[in-house]
Amino acid sequence: MHVLTIGDKRLGAALLDMGLLEDEELQKAIERHREIGGSLAEIVAEMGLLSERRVAQAIEEIFGIPLVELSEVEIPSEAKSLIPAEKARDLEAIPFAFDGRLLRVALLNPLDNLVLEELEDLTGQIIEPYQTTRASFRYALAKHYPELGLEVPAPPKAATPAEVKLGDLLVKKGWLSPQALQAALAEQEKSGELLGRVLMQKGLVSELQLYQALAEQAGIEFLNELLKEGDLPEPQPEVTALFLRTDALRYQAVPVDMEGKTVRVILADPRHREEVARLLDKPAKFMLATPKVWEGIFNKAYPEKARLGETLVQKGKIDREALQEALSVQRRLGKTRPLGEVLVELGYVKPEDIEESLQKQRQGGGRLEDTLIQSGKIKPEMLARSLAAQLGYPYIDPLEQPPDPSVMMMVPEATVRRYHVFPHHMENGTLVVLMKDPRNIFAIDDLKMITKREILPAVSTETAINKLIERSYGGGGDLDELTKEFEKKKKQEEEVSTSALDDNAVVRLVNNIIREAYLQEASDIHIEPRQQEILVRIRVDGNLREYMKLPKGAGPAIASRVKIMANLDIAERRLPQDGRVRFRERSIDLDLRLSTLPTVYGEKVVMRLLRKATEIPEIEQLGFAPGVFQRFEDVISKPYGIFLITGPTGSGKSFTTFSILKRIATPEKNTTTIEDPVEYEIPGINQTQVNPVAGLTFAKALRSFLRQDPDIIMVGEIRDAETAKIATEAALTGHLVIATLHTNDAAGAVTRLEEMGVELFNISAALVGVLAQRLVRRVCENCKTEVEPDPHILRRLGMSEADIRGKKLYKGVGCERCNGTGYKGRAAIHELMVINEEIRAAIVAGKSASEVKDIARKTGMSTLREDGIQKAFMGITTLEEVLARTIE
Repeated sequence: MHVLTIGDKRLGAALLDMGLLEDEELQKAIERHREIGGSLAEIVAEMGLLSERRVAQAIEEIFGIPLVELSEVEIPSEAKSLIPAEKARDLEAIPFAFDGRLLRVALLNPLDNLVLEELEDLTGQIIEPYQTTRASFRYALAKHYPELGLEVPAPPKAATPAEVKLGDLLVKKGWLSPQALQAALAEQEKSGELLGRVLMQKGLVSELQLYQALAEQAGIEFLNELLKEGDLPEPQPEVTALFLRTDALRYQAVPVDMEGKTVRVILADPRHREEVARLLDKPAKFMLATPKVWEGIFNKAYPEKARLGETLVQKGKIDREALQEALSVQRRLGKTRPLGEVLVELGYVKPEDIEESLQKQRQGGGRLEDTLIQSGKIKPEMLARSLAAQLGYPYIDPLEQPPDPSVMMMVPEATVRRYHVFPHHMENGTLVVLMKDPRNIFAIDDLKMITKREILPAVSTETAINKLIERSYGGGGDLDELTKEFEKKKKQEEEVSTSALDDNAVVRLVNNIIREAYLQEASDIHIEPRQQEILVRIRVDGNLREYMKLPKGAGPAIASRVKIMANLDIAERRLPQDGRVRFRERSIDLDLRLSTLPTVYGEKVVMRLLRKATEIPEIEQLGFAPGVFQRFEDVISKPYGIFLITGPTGSGKSFTTFSILKRIATPEKNTTTIEDPVEYEIPGINQTQVNPVAGLTFAKALRSFLRQDPDIIMVGEIRDAETAKIATEAALTGHLVIATLHTNDAAGAVTRLEEMGVELFNISAALVGVLAQRLVRRVCENCKTEVEPDPHILRRLGMSEADIRGKKLYKGVGCERCNGTGYKGRAAIHELMVINEEIRAAIVAGKSASEVKDIARKTGMSTLREDGIQKAFMGITTLEEVLARTIE
C-alpha cells in the first residue's frame, strides 16, 4: 500500500479549497494512489479529473514552484553534466540552468523531498526545484541525453487540436452551440483545464453525450449504446490476467474477453490506447464506457486488491511477463506460496533465519510466524504485511486508515472478542474486517451469517486489533460515570473513607486508567494526591501529560485497590512498598511494576507498564549510526572485560542491555543476571532478583555467581563500592560483565568507578567500552514537515549557519496519530567510548574525565549531542529534543 507524502496531502487539501476537485473525486484519487503509487498530481491527471497543465498551475499557486517548458530552453553543458543520464531518467529530473551556486532542476514530481535530497547529495549543489509536464520531460530527456538511445519526439505544443475537434463534433451533433464552444475554449485555454470537464461543469453537455462524442472522435464503439440496463460484459479471468490490476487502474482499461486472437478492452479514457496496446502485446479492439459503467466492469474483473506479484512488478523486482507466467502456473497448481519464501523475497528475513525458526517450530510445534516473532527475527508489522502478500489480501494499518464507526455495530462485541476481529469499513457492499489471520474460515462464515454481507478479510497486527477492540468496546466511557460517582460522594461529605466508596466502582476506575494508558502506549501511570484533588498523569514518549483529575477522597480507595492487586499490605501507609502484578482484562495482557510512596497529602502510586520480552529488539534496531554500530558490535563480541551502559533513569539502559544479551547469550554460554527487580523474563538465561530483606544484595549475588562457572554476567546496576570492585575482578578473571551505571557521559564512568574505590590500573585493564545513551522523541512520520532552524536553538547548541548549510530539519505539526504533539515514539542517541591503548594510558595516569573524553573524540567518538544533531539532520528527531536531553 502506497502512502501519500506530506506534499501530496497539502496538494490534495489545496485542490479541494480551490474548488478544483470535489471531495468524492479526491477520495477516489487517493484510493487509486494507495494501489498504484506515483504522485497525486499524476493520478489526478491520469484519471482525467484535471489536466496536467491545470495541476501544474495549482502547484505553482500553492507551493510557488514555477512551471518550465523544457522544449523552449537551451540547456548549458555545465548544468547537464551535474546529473548523469541514468539518474536524470530514474529521478525524472532535468537540470537546465546553473549559476555556480544554485542548480535549477525541472522535475515531474517537485513535491518529493526524497528526490530533492538525493539530487543535492549527487550534485553537491543547492537545488532550486521547477516543474515540467511529462511530454516536455520526455522530449528534453531524449534530446539532451542521446546516450540513452531514446527516440526524440516532436516538441510539445500548447495547442490542442484534438479538443477543438471534439468541440466541433459536439456542435455538429447539435448538442452544443458554436457560441458556447468558443466561450468554453477560451476558458479552457486560460485555465489549462480539459475541454470535456469545462463543458460538463457548465452543464453544456451531459456525461453520456460527451463520452459518445469521445468514442466517435477516437473511432471506437461506445459501450453504453450496446448495453441493456445492468447488462455488463462478463470478464474472463484468463483474459483479465493479461493486465495487472494496477495497470487497469492507471490506464482505466479492462481486457474482458477474446474475439479470435483479438483482445476486447473496455476503456474509460481513450487517451491511453497506445500504452494499453503496448502492454498487452496483442491485437486489441477498444470500446469506450462512461466511468460508472467502467467501474462496474473493473470491480467484476479485479475483485481483490493488489497481490504480492503486482507489488514486485511495481518495485521493478520482476517483469510483467514473468509474473503472468508465474500466475498461470499458480492457477494450474491451485497452491499458495509458503510464507517463509514470501518473507525472504520481501527482504524481511534471511534464509538462515527461516531455517532456524523452522527447526524450533518442529521441536515445539506452533506456527512459523509465531516462532519468528518470539525469536525477535521479525516485527509484527512485517509479519502482517507478509501474510497479506502471501494470501493476496490487503494490509491495513488503523493509524493510517481509521475504521468507519458506523460499521462497528454490525458485529456484536462477543463475536469480535471470540474471533479477535474488527469491522473496519464497507467497500462496494462488502464488509472489510481486520484479522490477524484471514485463514480462519469459521470466523468468516460466522461473520457472513451475522451481518448478511460478503466479508473481505484485511490483515492487521494483533496489537492494532487489540487497541481497536479495547477503545471501541472496552468500556472507556465508564470513566465519566465513575468520576460523577466520586463527585457525588465528595458533595455528601468532605472526607470520604475507603469503606464509603463502592468497591466495584474503584476496581472499574483503576482498570480503566490502566487500559487507557495501554491504548496510549504510555510507559508509566502516576496517581498523585494533591491538596484539593487526586491528579492522574501518564508518561508518553518520556513526557508526563495530565490524564484526569479525581476528588480528594478517591485517593485512599485507589491506593488500597493497587495494593490488593500487588499483594501488598493495605494497612501499611507510613512506608513505601513495591510489588509486581500481571494485569489481564479481556484482550489486554500486561506486566505492571507498582510502587507506593507516603506524601504529605496521602499515598502516591506509580505503575510502570513493562514491555514484553518478545518486544526486545535486535541490536541492529537500537538506532546506532552506521560507523558506531560496527564498533559497538566489535566491543560486545569480546570474550572478557567489563562493558558499561550509562545514563539517567528512563534512558533505555535496560532495553539496550537485554538486546545485547539477546545477541551474545547463546546456548553454549552460561549467562547469569542480578537485577532489581527482574523486568523481562528471558528464556535460556539464569535471572536472580536482589532481596535485601533476606540479605541477597548485588555484591553477595555477584560473589555467588563466580562459583557458578559463568561466561557472561549482567549486573542490573552498580550502586556501591563492593559491587564495583567484584564486577571489575570478575572482568579481570575472564568473564564478560555487562553492567549499568548512572553517569552523564561515557568518560564519566571512569571517574565514577574510581570514586567507588576501584584502582585506576584495574579500571584500565578491565574496561573494554562505555556506552552513554539518551532517548529523544521521534518526529511523527504522519505530520512531518520541513522547517527552518530556530536561531536561538542554534546558538545554544553552538552551531552556525555554515553547520546547517545544505541540510534539512523536520518537525511534526501535530495530528491525531501523535495527539497533536508532533512526536510519536522515541529513538536513542549514543556516545560510544571504545577503550584503546591511548585511553588506557590516560586512565592509569589519572587524567580527568574531560581529558579522557578529548582523547576518545580524537579517535572517532561522537558525543551524545553530536549524534543527536546528526539524527536531527536525518529527520529522526528535532534540535529542540537534542538540546533538552544533552548537556555539553
